[in-house]
Amino acid sequence: MSEPEEPNSQAEPRRRRRRAAAPVAPAEPASAVLQVAEERPAPPPPPRRRLQWLSSWGLSPAFRIYIFLGSILALIAFLLNSESLIREAKEQERKRVELFARLHAFAVSPLATQEQAAYIFQEFINNPNSDFPIIVTNHRGEIADWRGGDLPKPGDLSPAAVQQLQAVLEEMDAGNPPVSFIYHSEAVGHCFWDEDHFIITDSAEDPEKRTLVEWVGKELPARGDTSAAARERVLGMMRRLEAEGRKGTFMVPTEDFSYLYYGAAGFVIVDGHNVPRAWGGRDLPAPGDSSAAARAQVEALRWQLARLNERQEFKVPAEMYIHYGDSPLVRRVSQAPVWLIGAVLLFVLVGYIGLRNIRRSDQRSIWVGMAKETAHQLGTPLSSLSGWLELMRGELEGAVAAGDQERAARFDQMLGEMQKDLGRLTQIASRFSQIGSVPELKPGDVGAVLMETVNYFKSRGPQFGRHQVEVELGTLVPVPINAELLNWAFENLFKNAVDAMGGKSGTIRIRAGLRPEGDTVQISFQDEGRGIAPENIERVFQPGFSTKKRGWGLGLTFVRRIVEEYHKGKISIVHSAPGTGTTFELLLPVK
Repeated sequence: MSEPEEPNSQAEPRRRRRRAAAPVAPAEPASAVLQVAEERPAPPPPPRRRLQWLSSWGLSPAFRIYIFLGSILALIAFLLNSESLIREAKEQERKRVELFARLHAFAVSPLATQEQAAYIFQEFINNPNSDFPIIVTNHRGEIADWRGGDLPKPGDLSPAAVQQLQAVLEEMDAGNPPVSFIYHSEAVGHCFWDEDHFIITDSAEDPEKRTLVEWVGKELPARGDTSAAARERVLGMMRRLEAEGRKGTFMVPTEDFSYLYYGAAGFVIVDGHNVPRAWGGRDLPAPGDSSAAARAQVEALRWQLARLNERQEFKVPAEMYIHYGDSPLVRRVSQAPVWLIGAVLLFVLVGYIGLRNIRRSDQRSIWVGMAKETAHQLGTPLSSLSGWLELMRGELEGAVAAGDQERAARFDQMLGEMQKDLGRLTQIASRFSQIGSVPELKPGDVGAVLMETVNYFKSRGPQFGRHQVEVELGTLVPVPINAELLNWAFENLFKNAVDAMGGKSGTIRIRAGLRPEGDTVQISFQDEGRGIAPENIERVFQPGFSTKKRGWGLGLTFVRRIVEEYHKGKISIVHSAPGTGTTFELLLPVK
């Protein structure tokens, strides 16, 4: 660092001795400068060896890929295992419901004794500790019973309770298919007939809600047509036959199919073993008459009807359905993968934010280190320049003593300009040295700092291009600032405006004033340059981004750091369009 200040050859000092009679005075101040420069502590070397042992534990890119793939495989394995457990739990739940349905059917069947039925209802069906909700419906979908879970109290038929039950019923069927069972061994139905028609329905009291089992007739729709229009036609024929007195009620087994013989004289229904179970018509025995004469008369009618119309097969629906929901245990197991995925996503998000912050911290450390190293490197030539200025002042005093006023005036002018640039370089070094540390903020005049920047650039106008500067200062109050850093931010914004105009003539407008709320000082830099493309507006403050051919793209990054991190303010682009210019706005809090 100190080598450039030492003479590298003997020729240069000899030429200097022939031109000036002064002794070799630079040795003393240069030595002092070298001594000061050597006292500066060198930056510590980066701790690379500390990280060498970490590389053996997987910091290589290949190892990170293996860790990532292994984590994904472990997550997939866990999800598959959880899905298997959920399916197994649901299968066990279904078996419990099927057992519940069989017990329920057995308890109400003639096969169960009174003691067995009472035990089943007490221990299983009406058990308040049942941990899964159930809803029982008939084949028409009408709710007959419910219990368990968060369902309404049994017997509550209020509109709100019925609406809740219907909603829960749809949710149950979406997750678990209902389990069917036969509540009674025999089913009751109705038969409507004449010589050309017959209709069989279940035993619902409301004719409009009856289930149509089978029908045949010239005016009736095809069997199996479940459309609303077809149902309405069948119900119309049913009402007509009922009004004519051609209606009969019967009871048949629910397990097997039954068979119907019909005609103008009446109808006969037999079970799967050809045993008459119901009949109706003129001059027939009373229903339920089991005498030999009655059976013979019914058999004779059956054979007569069999010759008129084809025998019809049917089965009256009598199934009951148990709709059930998941138990609390199954619901908790089912939610486990969701919670796991949520935790993984949260972990990934936190990891991403952490890695991004670490990356930003590393970038800031690089910028801070670069700034401090720049200040350190500037320190040595600045100290040397100070020493040489002292020597030149000695030469000036000698010229004045010798009476050479013209030479003394030139020396004085050069020394003054050099002193200004030296002060400028010292200020730059001071700015860089403050990057990365907590600057001291003192109440100061923002307008004075702003005018200092403007005057500096005005004095060097030809160097920066042809432009006009308009400054408008409104009402200002003292603001906590660091004058050196804020001056640096203003210089970067001013230089950015000059560069945007590309050496062309134009106007740079700078405005500063107190906002109406009185808590913020607003400063704007407006140029008439080339503007910023819309896709680049969000990137101009990012480190390393620049549309210029020269530069590192750190100017606006330092400006944002100075304004937002050090002065707790805000900087933004309030307007920019290609060809019309750009306006930067700074907001500095008063307190």
